[in-house]
Amino acid sequence: MNDMLKYLIIITLCYYLVKGLIYLILWQATKKVEEKARESKQRAKPKKFKRGKDGWYIEDEDEDY
Repeated sequence: MNDMLKYLIIITLCYYLVKGLIYLILWQATKKVEEKARESKQRAKPKKFKRGKDGWYIEDEDEDY
């Protein structure tokens, strides 16, 4: 086989390997950014106030009674 053809195949395989790694890194970065955005949106969610017998209090959705 011609040496030039061997080099072309190796370069093509390396290109697709690097391209796949770049896409994988970008996908992971996008996933982390999305998770952080959801967390900050959850933290920025307005608190709900309820009136109780003893006065006003903040309703906690996480607490179980």
